[in-house]
Amino acid sequence: MISLSLNIQTLVVSVCVGLLVYYVIKRIRYRLPPGPWCIPIIGNYQIYSAPGLHRKVAELSKTYGPVVRLSAGPSAWVFLNNNEVVLEALVKRNTDFAGRTPFPSGEMFTDGGKDIALSTFTPTWRFHRKVAGKALRHYLQGDLLENMIQDNMTKFLDKMAKERGPFEFNNYANLIVFSQLYTICFGEKKSPDDPEVKSLLKLDEELVETWGVGVFMLFEDVFPYLKDIFPSKTWRKLTKITEDLFKVIRAKFYEHKATFQSGVNRDFTDSLLTARQEAENEGDEETLEKLDDTYLIQTIMDIFLAGTETTRFTLDWFINFMSGIPEFQSKCQEEIDRVVGSDRISMKHRNALDFTEACLFETWRRASLVALGIPHATMCDTKVGGYDIPKGTAVFINIWALHNDPKYWKDPEKFDPYRFLDQNGKLKATKPESWLPFSAGRRVCLGETLAKPDILLMCANLLQRFEIRLPPGVKPQLGGRVLSDGIDIPVDYKIVVKERQKEIKI
Repeated sequence: MISLSLNIQTLVVSVCVGLLVYYVIKRIRYRLPPGPWCIPIIGNYQIYSAPGLHRKVAELSKTYGPVVRLSAGPSAWVFLNNNEVVLEALVKRNTDFAGRTPFPSGEMFTDGGKDIALSTFTPTWRFHRKVAGKALRHYLQGDLLENMIQDNMTKFLDKMAKERGPFEFNNYANLIVFSQLYTICFGEKKSPDDPEVKSLLKLDEELVETWGVGVFMLFEDVFPYLKDIFPSKTWRKLTKITEDLFKVIRAKFYEHKATFQSGVNRDFTDSLLTARQEAENEGDEETLEKLDDTYLIQTIMDIFLAGTETTRFTLDWFINFMSGIPEFQSKCQEEIDRVVGSDRISMKHRNALDFTEACLFETWRRASLVALGIPHATMCDTKVGGYDIPKGTAVFINIWALHNDPKYWKDPEKFDPYRFLDQNGKLKATKPESWLPFSAGRRVCLGETLAKPDILLMCANLLQRFEIRLPPGVKPQLGGRVLSDGIDIPVDYKIVVKERQKEIKI
């Protein structure tokens, strides 16, 4: 017993001494970014384990500067908090910061890094992203997407029109967007009451609450050995949600694979299968290995889940602002009436809906939907803001801090779409500095080209059809609440709707 006790003490002392030596060597070798004192081994537990990490780090940057380092267990996390250092990392040194840290939760969710959003920067990743981009462009040809959005919106707006009292819009936002992305990926138009839709939507909501949108770190991500020794309840729940989600998505993919016809483009899944068929026709065996079923299923999951979350949160925030600031809603409606009239809104109207689109852009700024983005990882020893960043360091882009930087945004807490308009009331030719809702550089959002016109069309449809107000006597609440770390959603609110145009020309 005495011998065992001495062995344990020796082991603990050896580990502590080893970590101390490693820390000292690292401090001598590198000029690391500053940050608050932390507990050895545990790290800055009181910061990284609490909700609202993006706000806490932004506050720390006032003391330590725009590049802040926190310790998360045995690892270092670096946070970039202003436009200058973010652009230095993502644009000037883009490849250096193009990696992804292999967090255990991400590895589990992506079959060992076979998706696009969470996998690291490699030749296979570049090829995989190129194919996905080509499939999206192929899918977006013609008016397939536009007609799909219109049909989907009409179905749910008709349902909203039957509401006779105050109701929570986020329930409709969830159904509208989920149904939309389901049709985009799988080509099927499902009823909101369909059991599969209800089941998938429930799983999706549980995933966000448990894990966020690829940004929330579980304790197993900080201390990886815990998942094998004593997995937490949250880890076990995430494992079960992942299994259930992939069971459904795999089944949909294999249905498509069995019924795929060359030259017939039913949806995004068909577009991916077309890309693989082209590689087969060229006899490119090396390419085909990078386009196996697992990679394609992971790409569908990227578009389906990431698109669902960001789009439904955007719609919820947009209606929160429009119902809370009726003068901006009225100005959008005046513009829609002038440009569109009683016609059906289409993509051809997009370039003339400047004020409406400015309200959407300001929604992305003010809400900062995914406030910390998905963490990058350095591919080599590099620098940012004058500090050394060792290879393999997790680097977070604090989008919330960029979007609330008073250097670039006057009264950042205020919702003001005029920030995005020139003196003639047209959208500015170049995007404002310190506005990065879709990130930048090598890891810029793959779905940006799909999201912008898609969401604008949905928002314009809502405002064309309805006057949207808060219930009588209710004051607007334009602040947010933390759903899971890095994700803010509107404070619970209800709206009432009154039809403006009952009949839209088809």
